[in-house]
Amino acid sequence: MFFLVLAAVFGGTLLIVIAAYSYFARERIAARDAVRNRLLSDAAIAGAGNVSILREDRASSVEFLNRLLEGKNLTTSLSAQLDRAGMKMTVGAFLLTVALCGGIGFLVGRLLNPLAAVVFAVLGLVAPLVNVKRLQKKRTENFEVQLPEAIDMLVNAMKAGYSLQAAMKFVGDEMSEPLGPEFARFYDEQRLGMDVRVALINLQGRVDTLDLKMFVTALLIQRESGGNLAEVMTNLSRVMRDRKAFRGELATLTAEPKMSAIVLGLLPVVLFVLVNVMNPEYMKPLYQTATGHLLLAYAVVSVIVGYFVLRNMGNVEV
Repeated sequence: MFFLVLAAVFGGTLLIVIAAYSYFARERIAARDAVRNRLLSDAAIAGAGNVSILREDRASSVEFLNRLLEGKNLTTSLSAQLDRAGMKMTVGAFLLTVALCGGIGFLVGRLLNPLAAVVFAVLGLVAPLVNVKRLQKKRTENFEVQLPEAIDMLVNAMKAGYSLQAAMKFVGDEMSEPLGPEFARFYDEQRLGMDVRVALINLQGRVDTLDLKMFVTALLIQRESGGNLAEVMTNLSRVMRDRKAFRGELATLTAEPKMSAIVLGLLPVVLFVLVNVMNPEYMKPLYQTATGHLLLAYAVVSVIVGYFVLRNMGNVEV
């Protein structure tokens, strides 16, 4: 047991050192990239030198991590998830962050007891992943808010004589994040030779929302069968606004069960803390006996499961 703890502490310390190096070296790496990009831009303007148009696709700025992660399915999947969340972090930096959080959680939990060390380590490993999902959800919601306005701008641009590609570039330049950069990226991809259909499907993959799927599907069908694209886009914009209004009404109707889930989930925790403060001797069997440990673990799992069950009862997919 002693050697396992020693190995875990050594591994956690090593991960902390690697993550700290990447963190403190980020300014130097950013400065180096900025100088390189400026030199490449100057060379392009002067007509001298070779400028690469390939997108930077390194998994990490740390060379040995880049060699370790390059070409792996995990790297591709994590890169797509970070892209959806709008995070500029590389896969290597994200994995180092996960390892750092897990190591810190283990060391903090180790101050209490071995079981707490395992629990805190797991929580530390999961926390960055939960944050990515939270950022994805927030970015998706912001994208859905912007999309109807972007479609209106797209229709007006096409009525003014713009092609679809030029109109997408116009929207990309005028709209803020997250929609603007995604439309601009679509324009850049097709301008560099990618088929419009593939570029649209890539756009849909980076922002996985039902509204964008309808938008991409309408564009692809119109390209195959023809028709009045401006009218189709106008109707689609109206449908999206109606769906958004309906979701707002639905959120109002389901607010009560969601709030009940929060209250009922916090109630056992608040009572547990109050009893510990008012009568610590009463709670000692939970900490000092094996049966108490099992009951405590059962209570934690039950509260978590009950919270998510009540929360999902208020979720309605539209």
